[in-house]
Amino acid sequence: MASSNLDDPHAAEARFDAARLLGIDAALPNPSAGTPATTALRREAARSVRKQLPRSTFGQWQPAADRPDPIAILEAQASARVADLLPVRHGRMAASAFAFFRGAAAVMAADLGAEPNTGIRVQACGDAHLVNFGAYAAPDRKLVFDLNDFDETLPAPFEWDLKRLVASVEVAARDNGFEAAEARGAVTRCVDAYQGAISLLSEMRHIDAWYSRIDIDRVMEAVEQFGAPEGKKATSREVRKAMRRTNLESLEKLTVMEQGRLRIREDLPLIVRYDTEQSEVVKKLVADALTDYSRTLQPDRAELLSRYHLVDFARKVVGVGSVGTETFMALMLGDRDDDPLFLQLKEAKRSVLAPYAGDSSYSHEGERVVQGQRLMQAASDSFLGWVKGTGPRKLDYYVRQLRDMKGSADVESMSPRRLRSYAELCGATLARAHSRAGDAAAITGYVGVGRGLRESLADYASAYADQNAIDHQLLLEAISSGRVQAAELNG
Repeated sequence: MASSNLDDPHAAEARFDAARLLGIDAALPNPSAGTPATTALRREAARSVRKQLPRSTFGQWQPAADRPDPIAILEAQASARVADLLPVRHGRMAASAFAFFRGAAAVMAADLGAEPNTGIRVQACGDAHLVNFGAYAAPDRKLVFDLNDFDETLPAPFEWDLKRLVASVEVAARDNGFEAAEARGAVTRCVDAYQGAISLLSEMRHIDAWYSRIDIDRVMEAVEQFGAPEGKKATSREVRKAMRRTNLESLEKLTVMEQGRLRIREDLPLIVRYDTEQSEVVKKLVADALTDYSRTLQPDRAELLSRYHLVDFARKVVGVGSVGTETFMALMLGDRDDDPLFLQLKEAKRSVLAPYAGDSSYSHEGERVVQGQRLMQAASDSFLGWVKGTGPRKLDYYVRQLRDMKGSADVESMSPRRLRSYAELCGATLARAHSRAGDAAAITGYVGVGRGLRESLADYASAYADQNAIDHQLLLEAISSGRVQAAELNG
């Protein structure tokens, strides 16, 4: 371990906080053992990248002279989506600057792709904003906290994820009405956590770093010890809500009994059932697809899936940026009506990073999503797999459980103190994911342990939030002029 890591008070504090969140000993391995030579070499090689791309340049965001029209980017995406759902997507994005940011991953990808980059690549999430982190049930049925959206995952420069995350912190803080200093404080806390965690992970034994994960119990302990009173109550409420989001809870909420048979409850335009004439045809197509999908699961999990049969199927709108993709829910039952399994089949399109980072090595976009998710997450859904659609369009899909104790923080209601803590948690989580999917030593060599990076990224987050506000206003003007159609929705 480099002695500078121990002597710098800021670095030591960041490492301690990261160790607390990750549940690992900040002193492992023993500092007296020193840094392995191979680790030191990779770290030093990455430091040399600073000469070509100083960390200070991260704070110098300026839109390119030929920057594409952000509304044109959204329109290009719309051309390959379900037309009748586009007003829902645009309505959700219009709701606030933060909602626009969530749906505008393609816009930011174009901006990131136009900038010089470090060349230090990881398996990137591609859309690492605050709401794409959350709780879910690991296969051992314990709640964990991790990244939970991988639609855009692709090998790419590590800083693209970090820049999107810090920008989301700034945009969220502004939407919540925070003062500029409060927003900047949340951003710098996020960067500190990333630096501290990636430094700590780079010095751990590979297998220890690989198995590290953030259990919700650990998050709750940290909240109890360091959190504000309102944060403790809100976090406890969100955890309890996630634990209730089981297949049985979904059975009660999402289904209805019709003529003695369970059916998915329709909720237009968000959940759409097929009419009687179509349903049997669709059901046969879905059943065939599920058979193909089962071959992408581990044999033991495929065996478990085989004990369920398809009962009903419907189209379901999800998220903000995903609205308009072909997304469905399948109701499966075991031998009894109180043994449901809800699966989500979600269309996987080409990653928004691909034009700038290169296409995936996987020809199936669903496999790209699944393999990226398995690499970045500490624990993944037992039913995560992929399938080629059997209909006339033969689209790529990935499959996962619809509601398996999934939960997310209510960012829009956070106080400044709680957003700082949540941003810290997300920063450490992103570092842990990058350590699995890239070279933590190389990343540490570039980002360092001092305060320079945090200040540059705070400047970047502020400047990009300004740009996002301009882009959001352009969407509102496009809706007002009739160029873009938007639905007025409450949900």
